[in-house]
Amino acid sequence: MFKTKNLFFIFFTISLIFMINICAFAAPYVNFKITYDGKTYTYNKERVYLYVNSKQVENLPLEPIILNDYTLVPARESFEKIGASVTWIKDTEQVQIVYKDMVVLMKINDNKATVNGQLFNMSIPPKLINSKTMIPVRFVSEAMGLTVNWDNNTRIINISEPIVQDTTTETTTITETTTQAQKADIEIQKIEMPDSDERTFSIYANKKIEKFEQVILEDGSVAIDIYNSYNSIKETNMESITEFISNVTIENKENNITRFIFKTKSSVLNNNFLSEDGKILYVNFGGNPIKKIEAYNDGTNDILKLYGEFAPDVNISKNSTNDIINIEIKNSTIVNLTESIKEMKYINTLDYSKSTDIVVNIEASIKEDVNYSNKKEDNITVITIGKNITDTNNSNNNNNNNNSDNNNITSSRQFKIEKKDNVSININNIKHTDNYLDKEYILTFDKDITSLIDMGEHKVNNDLVDTILVENVSGVTQMVINCKKITAINVTEDNNYIYINMLLPKEKYKNIVVIDPGHGGSAPGTSGNGLVEKDINLDIALRLDKLFQANSEVKAYFTRLEDVNPSFDDRTNMSNEVGDMFISIHQNASGDGGGGPNGTEVFYLNPNTSDRGLTSKAMAEILQKTLLDQLNTLDRKIKTSNLIVLRNNKMPAVLCEIGFLSNPTEAARLGTPEFRQQVAQAIYDGTMEILEQYPSVR
Repeated sequence: MFKTKNLFFIFFTISLIFMINICAFAAPYVNFKITYDGKTYTYNKERVYLYVNSKQVENLPLEPIILNDYTLVPARESFEKIGASVTWIKDTEQVQIVYKDMVVLMKINDNKATVNGQLFNMSIPPKLINSKTMIPVRFVSEAMGLTVNWDNNTRIINISEPIVQDTTTETTTITETTTQAQKADIEIQKIEMPDSDERTFSIYANKKIEKFEQVILEDGSVAIDIYNSYNSIKETNMESITEFISNVTIENKENNITRFIFKTKSSVLNNNFLSEDGKILYVNFGGNPIKKIEAYNDGTNDILKLYGEFAPDVNISKNSTNDIINIEIKNSTIVNLTESIKEMKYINTLDYSKSTDIVVNIEASIKEDVNYSNKKEDNITVITIGKNITDTNNSNNNNNNNNSDNNNITSSRQFKIEKKDNVSININNIKHTDNYLDKEYILTFDKDITSLIDMGEHKVNNDLVDTILVENVSGVTQMVINCKKITAINVTEDNNYIYINMLLPKEKYKNIVVIDPGHGGSAPGTSGNGLVEKDINLDIALRLDKLFQANSEVKAYFTRLEDVNPSFDDRTNMSNEVGDMFISIHQNASGDGGGGPNGTEVFYLNPNTSDRGLTSKAMAEILQKTLLDQLNTLDRKIKTSNLIVLRNNKMPAVLCEIGFLSNPTEAARLGTPEFRQQVAQAIYDGTMEILEQYPSVR
């Protein structure tokens, strides 16, 4: 009986101690203000204790925060304790954590993160809380191969490094493995520096580059690390004459890493990608960072000025309730922004919190329904917002219409003709002739309508059109519209007027493809077996033009329709100005002699993505398949190549090498009209398949 009582007492005492310990570990509540996403909240929850490798991290600038059941911890204090490098990239509001061979890159309020370049979705994004960068502890830790343990009783979250087993019996094996790992087998052989007006650096290796990653250094320089490699380039410090990069240095890092450091002149967007065989790494710099926003009222209108490296290209729209004007700038980001915002008449606030590192989004909340226009001045885009602005289209409007005395001009984008009872006009009978290569658009009526409109030149002088010339030709009236750039025309009517509406091509056409017949004029291209490349390319293009003209769903523009040689800039400028996609037509040749190589290949370069989700690589895959299926040529695969018409395109772009003129069998086929028609049909069918798989969002 005595023993039973003693056992009960001991058990009771142990239980009491255990309960006291639990109470002792119960975390106190904390109560303080936190500010994030532009709002202030009261944070009142049990305290969370941060441990790294089982040791408490004290004197934190901000305690760990639990939001939506996820724990956020201060980035630098949490991960520098385990030897990670934490970099805050102010310009893009990104935090980069480098730990051993892992690189994690995240952006404030963005659920997407990259781990060694691979995209992942986070359950909660990083936040700026009380001006401190707070990041999701579990996602980051596990991404870097660390262990995270949470004790709900003690409210302790512990980040720990994996335990490395080390025994005497394993020493020899480990040493041998390490020795093997030190023998890098990828030789970095050369780097091609681009010219002053180009943006792509090319790094060449003797073997396929299996792994590379980008690191942003503290001074803003871009470092590219190539793994399992050694450098054989003798010059390790090279000056650059490009717009964005001042010099490139090469370093040999530990663990067989060759590092290229691109010293940036200013903050710049860049993307990196490998050639098809993996032996060339392209490092491309571009984009147009927004550095200054200025807003004020000039006494009549609100003026918004956006400053970039060059005048930003803007897309402007209003929401359905007309209380927000949305301004979108693609291939851009906000960098070291300077603001000069004064009180305005129509604009309440400007919000660009939704901007990312590739797109700037500005929301202007407005007090009442207004119109807008925009124009470019050097490196500035000026947006005018007010009541008396007639051009509400998204354009680079010079807002310089000096035709208030011309009753035919109803706005800077519209020309009207008053109807009369004695002249009936069916607008469906008006013939449209789009001489876009000559910057001319002709409307031919089916009768003489000069009783409705004065003959001669009518000045328009908007952003698209200079003049409209009205003349009679063989008893019918023609309106020759002299354009400043490629312009689309819609003719509409009401009971009183016929309206000539001047539009950007994308405002009229649902799908636009730019076709580039390679070479031409003084640049014949390659040749073989009595055939010249420029002639074959043009003949295919003319056949393709007829196919597209019969399809009202697609507008095709051609960089040439005769034996001329547009510059590379002319070819890509057309695509960047009006296109949804770009297809260049070429022929191949080889100096090997005899029969030589043969077959079809399609090249792509930049991973451009259109608003419909189409990429250059996806285009190349579809066109290669269609060409092979219909032409029965040898499959030479899709490939990457640093060709200027691909490099300078902002649109998804490919270059099709149809066949080899140096190969007698292939040349014999290309020499026949029937085969060239097959080529045109294959490119047309491939384009239609692309448009079917990636439909327009306009």
